[in-house]
Amino acid sequence: MTKLRLVVAVMVVLVAGALLSAPIAKAESLLASFMPTSGQLTGWQVMAGTDRGGSTNEVLYTIYDGAVPHMRQQGMSAAHQRIYKKSDQRISVDMFRLGTWQQAKAYFLPHRETQRDGAASFTLYNTIKQQAFVAQAAGSITGMMWQRNYVCVVGMQGSGPTDRATVKAFLTFVSNKIKHHYQD
Repeated sequence: MTKLRLVVAVMVVLVAGALLSAPIAKAESLLASFMPTSGQLTGWQVMAGTDRGGSTNEVLYTIYDGAVPHMRQQGMSAAHQRIYKKSDQRISVDMFRLGTWQQAKAYFLPHRETQRDGAASFTLYNTIKQQAFVAQAAGSITGMMWQRNYVCVVGMQGSGPTDRATVKAFLTFVSNKIKHHYQD
């Protein structure tokens, strides 16, 4: 009888673990689904081995290293990163899920101000929900947007209007996917 109880207890723990991990796995795949796949933005291909994300500290440390505690304090619950290539160009896209829209906005605002202060070129886009910017400084271009409880960061080496338009196109794609998912 004791053996039977042990087997039942183990089964209950395994089933509970599977049920509890299902929402986490769903949330992680949702982040990835907001990002372009190869070819969805003309010429851009996902680089092999660069599609990674998760919600556990172990996974997040492999992507963001020492920034994880600060990100967690700001409300980040999951992240996904994907790197794209087109000829000799590379672009990195990071999606973050935060607990609330207020946390997403609070995460976005100081980054916006820091980028605005240090940028040679800075454009704010209120047409990309909720708000987005593209900034260029010292040979790199950074774009960031927040929408609902999500933040997306896009970065690439480059300069000039074509590269800034590329970063904006990635942000617009992500924003439209979130909008479509929630039917906003």
